Amino acid sequence: MLLRIAVLVGMLLGCGLGEKCSAFQNISEEQQALDISQHGFDGVSMAVRTGSQIILTPTTRGRSQKYVVSPRFYAAIASVECIGHPEVKVKVQPEPTVWRLQWSEALPEGADVLIRFDTPPRLISEQTAIEASSDGALFLWACDARTVGEKLRYEPQPFKNTVGFWVKQSDIAVWQCQIQEAGWYSVALLQGCGHGQGESPGRIIFLKKGNEIDSTACVIKETGHFQNFEWVHSGHVFLGEPGDYTVHIQPEHIRGKAFGDIRAVSIVRQQKHVAAGNQ
Repeated sequence: MLLRIAVLVGMLLGCGLGEKCSAFQNISEEQQALDISQHGFDGVSMAVRTGSQIILTPTTRGRSQKYVVSPRFYAAIASVECIGHPEVKVKVQPEPTVWRLQWSEALPEGADVLIRFDTPPRLISEQTAIEASSDGALFLWACDARTVGEKLRYEPQPFKNTVGFWVKQSDIAVWQCQIQEAGWYSVALLQGCGHGQGESPGRIIFLKKGNEIDSTACVIKETGHFQNFEWVHSGHVFLGEPGDYTVHIQPEHIRGKAFGDIRAVSIVRQQKHVAAGNQ
């Protein structure tokens, strides 16, 4: 296995097989072989994580069925490709807890699949609470959300990068974060919603140790397309003490086919005299 990993990394660096691959330049981070017996891998004989990239080696069955399955990673996808074979187009089909990577053409013998991410990809067991920036503001990105329910999922494709397929009212999106300072916070959603699908009401709930501290209502705005994202202010919450919080977004009613797509949540610290007029 170590030899196989070395060859793969050599391919990425353009020094292993004599043919430099432009998709794999400037990789110097430590390589890690992921445990394919866990985490939801299927049709994969090896998975290697290198910085912001993952290389999947399909099994014979994976090649013949023209797809492999990986766990959902907590990072947005920048691109997916078959190493050294640009004619083979690999597509990602996200499910609630796993991703299916499929291709229509025959995968060449010995070819591997490369997933490039915007940030280092993490498994759910590696997730940590989102920390605030120096000014106390928090941005909860879709790629960091844990989706709970039957249909809701994180859709990692570059043209989506959203929590989506929100067709069940009972499904919720969950983030873990750290609040640095007690006080009032303004809450907004970077959201999209298709034509004729808007005006679904929901709640953004802040919990600490399982207890609800405060919440604000949200109404999903129609933007003409589920991936036409706009910032929409929802309201204010008062968080009486700093520390670890859990943020839930819960639909109260779905008026059309879906609640909406959410790419990010902003939580911005307010001055007391500003927030006092918005209670």
